[in-house]
Amino acid sequence: MRGKQVVDMAVFNRANPREKLSTSYSRSRFDPANVGKFHPRDRLTAGDYLMSTINREMMRIVADTPAVKGMHDAHGRMCNRRLYRVLGKGERDGCHEIIARAMAPYGLLPEDMPDTFDLFMNFHHDCAAGHWVIEQGCSRAGDYVEFAAEMDCIVALSNCPLFEGQEIKAEVFDGQ
Repeated sequence: MRGKQVVDMAVFNRANPREKLSTSYSRSRFDPANVGKFHPRDRLTAGDYLMSTINREMMRIVADTPAVKGMHDAHGRMCNRRLYRVLGKGERDGCHEIIARAMAPYGLLPEDMPDTFDLFMNFHHDCAAGHWVIEQGCSRAGDYVEFAAEMDCIVALSNCPLFEGQEIKAEVFDGQ
């Protein structure tokens, strides 16, 4: 990795791809260190779990090497054709279309795509302005995030084309 890239990651249960990543449940985990307390988080980092739409552990974050830990988007939706039109960039596929196309062989449709966990995306809330802000990513060449699967998963990745100069491609890792 050269640094500054963003990778959108969609995760599906290999045995039942209709069970998929829920960024809401992932952010809303109970903290075992504070039994009886519930504190939804705005960042996920090493030790946190990616949860499914039926609140089951899919993957655990094992390592998060950038200097700023947890600088990954677990709040927004993927970039898409409509976003590019609104931004004046014309007709162009975004991560939604790229990942949906990669998952079509599994019988999934574009409307079946989950919110993604966007690795290295510097996406934060500006409380004073009352909106979310996307800034330059904080990763450097060689940074990585490592996961341990808690169930057999299909993982679809899109090197996000929203960030200029990135190669547009998708990869699917099927636990076979």
